[in-house]
Amino acid sequence: MKKNIYALGLSLIMAGMFTQTAFSQNSKSAGKVFMEGADKDKTYSLGSDKAMNLILESIKAYNTNDAEKELSFYTDDMIKKNGEYIREWHKSMKTLNQQPFGMVPLRLKGSEDDIVFSWSQEDREWKDGSKQMEYLFEIYTVNKDGKISRFNQFKNQPKTNEFGLADGGKIYLKDGKTSTFTFSNRGEIEAIEKMNTAFNKMDAAAVASFFADSITWKHSNGFVEKVSAKKLWADHLNDQKSVNWKIESILPHKITDTDPVSGILVSGTHDQLTKNGTRLQKTQILGLSYGLDGKITSVDNFVKDSKYNPNKMAEIKAEIIALEKKWDGFYNSGDINSLVELYADDAVRYPSNQASLIGKEAIKKDMLLEDANKVKGETVYSETIDVFGNENQVTETGNTIHKNAAGKVIRISKYMTVWQRVNGKFLAVREMFNENTKTK
Repeated sequence: MKKNIYALGLSLIMAGMFTQTAFSQNSKSAGKVFMEGADKDKTYSLGSDKAMNLILESIKAYNTNDAEKELSFYTDDMIKKNGEYIREWHKSMKTLNQQPFGMVPLRLKGSEDDIVFSWSQEDREWKDGSKQMEYLFEIYTVNKDGKISRFNQFKNQPKTNEFGLADGGKIYLKDGKTSTFTFSNRGEIEAIEKMNTAFNKMDAAAVASFFADSITWKHSNGFVEKVSAKKLWADHLNDQKSVNWKIESILPHKITDTDPVSGILVSGTHDQLTKNGTRLQKTQILGLSYGLDGKITSVDNFVKDSKYNPNKMAEIKAEIIALEKKWDGFYNSGDINSLVELYADDAVRYPSNQASLIGKEAIKKDMLLEDANKVKGETVYSETIDVFGNENQVTETGNTIHKNAAGKVIRISKYMTVWQRVNGKFLAVREMFNENTKTK
């Protein structure tokens, strides 16, 4: 209530000062137009109460939340330009209550139109439950036919409002002080939208043009590096067969009352297919620093698998077990050519008590030697214990059970294999094993 009294008092004081100054000593005109144009240097006189009463009636119609009733006070041109917006506005509202504090009707010298200045408070409640209160200063133009032909509105947002404030939130600064955030408007949205288009076209040079030459990249796993923007995007996009970055929101912001450097939060989904057939689908939030020169200087990357399915790992584990059965069958039958096809071209194998085997050919050579030296009738059986990762790359742990021709277990070894999906199927890219126990 105190705020209402204050606003009312301030409005009446302003109106009183204006009328007393402008029209004291029975002045017939006062004031002046400074804006360039046909009305420059013209003066004002008091307008008619008829125009003021028309505005009061239009506000009453507005408060009934009846769009057509409100629109009946406007010219056809105003309805054509703003009718749809006004209808949608009322459709979204539960209640509207605008209460004027004061009005002053004026008329520009030589004009047949009245200009009504109005001070008011408006309380709004949306159908979705949102609430807002605003102090309003509005300027209405009423033409000679008694219709509103022009309208301008200026507003003040109390800090107690649920939303719509010029600044908000809170940041805890290094010096122990705090500040708020405000929206930034230095072309950030346009820049991100253009970068999005260039990225989906896989135009590395165009994407890099939105970044500083050297940027700080904070990966989702916590690793931080300083990289060349040109090299980063050239290398990344060169590895892709297709990409689709779909932006869901862009939020440019800055710390209130600081330099223009801003941050941009960009959320969306990212779907990419690499040239080796691996598909990555993720939900992503990027925290970008937007420098004074309009270039992105750092990236903070937050990612989650958008296709995560808790039941998917059970399916993948079954797929890996099936591959191990193939491995066992090829090994036991001595079909080394088929066996090595379960490995990627650049696979690395870490055998027990010998040097690493790098590449498929090295692995094949070692397997042929092992097969030649294998005891007749000896077989292996792979026992998968655990599989973890995602649908594009998993790590498998397990035991290999070795049996002699009589079916007796002669030794057990343990292994770990990293499987990566290449062209739609899993291939072993890393593998290590060593003996666990020996059975006599």
